[in-house]
Amino acid sequence: MSAGEKSPQISLSRTFLGLPVSTLGWNAALARAEELALSNGEPATISFLHEGTLAGFMLGLVRRDMLKHHLVLPAGGPLLRLLSKPVWPGQPIGARFSSAGFVSALLTYFAQPRRIGLVGSDKRRLEALSVHFGRHTPWHDFVVIASDAAPSGRLDLVIVDADAGEKIRHRLGGADIGLVIFAGRGLRRLARPQPVSTAGAKSSISKPSMA
Repeated sequence: MSAGEKSPQISLSRTFLGLPVSTLGWNAALARAEELALSNGEPATISFLHEGTLAGFMLGLVRRDMLKHHLVLPAGGPLLRLLSKPVWPGQPIGARFSSAGFVSALLTYFAQPRRIGLVGSDKRRLEALSVHFGRHTPWHDFVVIASDAAPSGRLDLVIVDADAGEKIRHRLGGADIGLVIFAGRGLRRLARPQPVSTAGAKSSISKPSMA
């Protein structure tokens, strides 16, 4: 997936293990993501530098040349802190981003209704995420897309869940998409069933709405 003229690599980055890592703060990162989502051309991409990514580098499971075309946001963690000390001596990692926190914040940051695709291999989890995000930001239109299906129509944002990254990467390349976020496994906790509430009358149980 080529970023082309929409390349998210801007000057506010520094190199970590040969990979440009963003130094943007939260507000600037959200503003940049919105800019990418609303632009045209080849989809831009955002990934997160977390311990899974670092382990993938070391084991040769993650293609560093591919991530060089992404806006890479640092997620933190003990391993990143340890490895960053000799690479960025005396410099803090700065703002840290979890995929769940960033995606949720970005959906809120979009003030206008947007069409958003949820892509992955686990349909049940995608549907649970659609319900969760629909409650969180009901002004958006969420579309569940199987990892082996081709997206149709304009999608301002596509959120790729869990292990579907490599399977879906080339399929998204020619679609009308503004921004793709590779969330990894970070969204799993958002897809967990909501606990049954016992608030209110002792004799009644309120079930969460599926609207």
